[in-house]
Amino acid sequence: MIIPVLKGIDFVGDPKEQMNFNVRATAYISEENDKGADCFHFQVISPEYLAEFLSENNVFDGRATFIVSKFDLASLELEVNKILKDCIRPTWDEVGKAINRHLRWEYDNIEYMSSEELQTRVELDE
Repeated sequence: MIIPVLKGIDFVGDPKEQMNFNVRATAYISEENDKGADCFHFQVISPEYLAEFLSENNVFDGRATFIVSKFDLASLELEVNKILKDCIRPTWDEVGKAINRHLRWEYDNIEYMSSEELQTRVELDE
């Protein structure tokens, strides 16, 4: 079985001193001994941000979103690791798809084709 491991998280922005925030983040996840990692994107928002958003919009799509009372890296890592424990699968593709239910996988909706399939598609488009 493939066991996914969180290698790190990068954030765009620093909400530590703000009460109203929406921060984009990328979790780097792979197998234990892999040198690289796949990127899984998510956002971290405050309840104040959500309230402001809903005052202007009817619906908030909450996929790949963590709503936190205060920004805390350790808590976010803990939550991502909880997700990963539920995503152990026989192949990496199955692991990625399982994680993608919670976070946005960089390879979501990518279709791989052989050179023959690609050539056929190009010829059909001409």
